[in-house]
Amino acid sequence: MDRAESGKKAFKAIFAVLAVVLLALTFLSKSFYNYRLPVVTAALPKQGRLSFTVEGTSEFVYAYTEPVYADIDGKIREILADGGDEVKAGQTLMRVELNAAGEMYDVKADRDGIISWIGVSKGIYVSSVQNTVLYEIAEKSEDWVCCLSISEEQFEHISMDSVPVLELVDQDEWVEGEISSIFGYESREQQGYKVNITVRSADTPLAGERVRITVKEDSELYDTLIPAAALCKDATGYYVLVVQENNSVLGEGYKARRMSVDLLGSDEACCAVRGLPTDELVIIASTSEIADGSNIFYEGDGTG
Repeated sequence: MDRAESGKKAFKAIFAVLAVVLLALTFLSKSFYNYRLPVVTAALPKQGRLSFTVEGTSEFVYAYTEPVYADIDGKIREILADGGDEVKAGQTLMRVELNAAGEMYDVKADRDGIISWIGVSKGIYVSSVQNTVLYEIAEKSEDWVCCLSISEEQFEHISMDSVPVLELVDQDEWVEGEISSIFGYESREQQGYKVNITVRSADTPLAGERVRITVKEDSELYDTLIPAAALCKDATGYYVLVVQENNSVLGEGYKARRMSVDLLGSDEACCAVRGLPTDELVIIASTSEIADGSNIFYEGDGTG
């Protein structure tokens, strides 16, 4: 073997070693570079509906109840009925002492019904000019009512067609009901809406039973839903960060790109937006803070 041939083989060997070293350094550099990048999780937008849930607790009362006011002045001496008693028209419910002479007046039921509430106690004075409620009497029926107080924001997600789910707290049972009315109220402390829910039950008297109320309502169908965690906001408005390919000397990679969107609606899990192509991967989480143009590390199948 001549010297020229030996030189060629040595050069090839050195070149091969250098190539391996260069590849190794490139791999290590890329690995170290990727190791330092924020790792992101992303998801594709999807079509769907927002879901809203309104919850609360209440107590069943008789559906058709009227208060009876004092039409005399005097002192309550005897109360002859209790809440829940079924009474007949003309039955004496309480006795009132009208004056110092001890003249007594019998307060009698003016119709058949059920005493749902006693508004006075023995020994107190009642007055016809102060609108003192002596008792409330309910019509005997198979209907029962519970009431759910809701806010202005919750009112947007409840309608007369909403279906309430009612759980009897102390019995671990479920009953069916329907929304019978929705009306606004206002007081010094707060304002909002009251939702009256009627239940028909012939088998079980429900007055006084505690009930847990859940009303779920789905929105219209939206073309673009994203996880709530993906939506960002600053002084210029709402936006998302999406995954964009970013090729460099170290090979293929990714960076975050800002896209402005319009917010159409949201629930606890998702946001409905406009202005976002459905094939864009929106970033929903990152191991460190990122912004528009940040280099990132992403490894996924595009489903989040």
